[in-house]
Amino acid sequence: MIDRRSWQRTLLQGLAVTASILAGCGAEEGAGSRYAAAAGAPYRAEDVSFADDGSLLRGTLILPDEEGPFPAIVTVTGSGRQDRDEHIRAIGPEYRPFRDIADTLARRGIATLRFDDPGVGGSDPFPPGATPFDYADAVRAGLEYLRSRPDIAPDRIGLLGHSEGGVVAPAAAVSDGGVAALVLLAGPAYTLARVSAFQRRRQLRRDMATASSEVIEAELERTAPLVERRALRSPWRRAVWEYDPLPTARRFAAPVLLLQGDSDRRISPEQADTLAAAFREGGNQDVTVRKFSGTNHWFLKDRTASVEGERAPVSQRLPPEVLGVIADWVVDRLTPEEHD
Repeated sequence: MIDRRSWQRTLLQGLAVTASILAGCGAEEGAGSRYAAAAGAPYRAEDVSFADDGSLLRGTLILPDEEGPFPAIVTVTGSGRQDRDEHIRAIGPEYRPFRDIADTLARRGIATLRFDDPGVGGSDPFPPGATPFDYADAVRAGLEYLRSRPDIAPDRIGLLGHSEGGVVAPAAAVSDGGVAALVLLAGPAYTLARVSAFQRRRQLRRDMATASSEVIEAELERTAPLVERRALRSPWRRAVWEYDPLPTARRFAAPVLLLQGDSDRRISPEQADTLAAAFREGGNQDVTVRKFSGTNHWFLKDRTASVEGERAPVSQRLPPEVLGVIADWVVDRLTPEEHD
């Protein structure tokens, strides 16, 4: 017999997951001195703004203390309202992965533009009814802004997206046509409907530990219509509920790096391989997959305690091995003349 309280809790968790596909926890808002370069850092931080169809987006441009023009990366956050650091309050005050990435890249001669999501910090909000593809337009506005600067190499700009940013970044890259490299951290290969079902199935198995697979699948099927109806009330979720990321992947020909934690409980680890296959099916000859052992959706090492459906991280800072893989690959692809 199904425990109705467990079922209700599972359904609510499933809806919450649908509402925030991957990493959608609250972010601190507001800009300030925390975006300044660290004391003694070999780079400088510049407050910048750029327009997207009349809306103003604010962010930080990190520039190495060298002579440009520099290759550059534009970062793309996951779902939910997040600041330019992709800070996730539920993990802790030091979890600011895009800041860690920008610091690492700057020390290797790569500039980084990261900006507050619309409606966060200094960025103007989206109009009602916005979708992830409106966010892709904002990312393309960031690309155009960088190309307008004499200290940035316009043909050596890449995108880096985490979580739902792994849907937005390829969409922006394909529509832009000039993106030189793509880095995706835990990017989904499936529709939101399928990702949501995976997450709800995992939750049911935890809540109904003694139930058979048949009972769990029956419960998943029975609750699916309600989950879908509630998800489709949101224009944002409706736009990606049945959106298949694979055809977009097949249209991108520049170098791609896919990173995945093998302890990710939000995006199943095999999705990195599925995405890689799609990029290659389109003729892309430069697709790299790197998986990290004992690493969760936020690319942090796991403990045994559970927080927000994931194992609590040992540290709130991105591990050196993750940062090293990103930096080595980006430098190799965006500064090829230095590696001939």
